[in-house]
Amino acid sequence: ANEVATARRVGRIFDVADVVLAPTTAQPPPLAHAFDGLTSTATDRAIIAACPVTFPWNLLGWPSVNIPAGFTSAGLPIGVQLMGPANSEPLLLQLAAALEARNGWADKQPPPWWETASSTP
Repeated sequence: ANEVATARRVGRIFDVADVVLAPTTAQPPPLAHAFDGLTSTATDRAIIAACPVTFPWNLLGWPSVNIPAGFTSAGLPIGVQLMGPANSEPLLLQLAAALEARNGWADKQPPPWWETASSTP
């Protein structure tokens, strides 16, 4: 019952918006081995802290799509998430495709880590 009430309350955003645009993460992406040695609980907590918008949206079971949005000053990729109400997958995919066509992020990738000054992942 609480889950239904939460979904209804959060879903009111769609009374005034067709989609919601939010950052995919609240911080730059972690380095390749950032989670090495963490327990499963510690890993879950780190992921929830890094993705405070993405995580609850996924729990609600509503559709979303993540798209590239640029790079940090250190060259790490960042993204945004388009989120919609139930059954809005076609709209979200159309918007994501239009943004990709407009911005061309697929052609803008940082150099592989092995080609950077430090070859440590």
